Amino acid sequence: MNKRFTYLGLVIIGVMLVGAAAAADTPVIEISLEQALTQALEQNLDFSLIKIDLEQAKKELERALFIGDAEMIETAQTKLEEQEQKYTDAEQNLITKVRSAYYELLQQEASVENQEKALTRAQTQLDIDQAKFDAGVISTIDLQRSKNSLLNAENSYQSAIITLETKYMEFNSLLGLDLNTRIILTDRINVDFVPFELELDEAFALALESDQTIVSAKEALVQAIDKVKAADNEFTPRVELEKALVEQEKAEIRLQQAESALYFRIRGEYYQIKNAAESVNAKERDLHLERQILQAEETKYAAGVISNQAVVAQQEKLAQAEDAYTQALWSYSQLRHQFLIGIGLDPTSVGGAGDEA
Repeated sequence: MNKRFTYLGLVIIGVMLVGAAAAADTPVIEISLEQALTQALEQNLDFSLIKIDLEQAKKELERALFIGDAEMIETAQTKLEEQEQKYTDAEQNLITKVRSAYYELLQQEASVENQEKALTRAQTQLDIDQAKFDAGVISTIDLQRSKNSLLNAENSYQSAIITLETKYMEFNSLLGLDLNTRIILTDRINVDFVPFELELDEAFALALESDQTIVSAKEALVQAIDKVKAADNEFTPRVELEKALVEQEKAEIRLQQAESALYFRIRGEYYQIKNAAESVNAKERDLHLERQILQAEETKYAAGVISNQAVVAQQEKLAQAEDAYTQALWSYSQLRHQFLIGIGLDPTSVGGAGDEA
């Protein structure tokens, strides 16, 4: 094996050992996606501020009720409702962020594996070319081309590792952990391609039943209707009934607005997934072609018909195609996973793909 590659491996291992020694006092945390969600909801710093504000709003309402001042009660109630909405929005946003970050970590691990395969190919090619050079079969330029290719592969591999380390730190921050906490992800996401066969109308109908904005709008309409019924009698001033009717009309309009907004959101996400699926298929075709081309170039090179220029160039193109396919597949799987959760379906039971413990 080439001494340079051996040295690089020792350096990488050395860095990992030094990092491990530095973090010897930090416990290793094995964490599933559900555990990560629980951890984030308990310890995420931004969400903790939201929880503090919510508790403060509750206390202010309690004080207003104790004092009995109608204006104070109304003000405190309005503030509490606003804080409750902020809490709900922040909670959903945090859950989405954690799920995405978990996916991105696994995706980057796959990217590191791709770069490692590319590095191995480049090393193997250099070994072959070194032997041919020693036998006087190829030129110095051909050998240098192989060395340059190996250097490029080493740099890409190191860059992928650094990116992975950064993503782990960002994930720790999201969970409210120390940045250098060592984490092992226990859930492995099955990213085998599963066709997205749900129809748009079906997805929208499911979303109508599970979307929290729609649920809240429907509840508000029911409350408005109840107020109209309560005011529609001879003992209640006419003006109260008119106000209740106006509020009912507003609630109906808000529900229509919410349904319209939901439809366009679902439509946009639906076709985004469809496009992502087509991208996966296209990248898979490209990957298959690049592999075939490399096999052909290697055969020609082994027969002495061509120089290693075409082989080295094709190895790099294959590495790019492998990474492009991996990224497209992970992107599709994540979009599909999040969409199905968003419309109230379990991704593990729709099409047979999802999380594996």
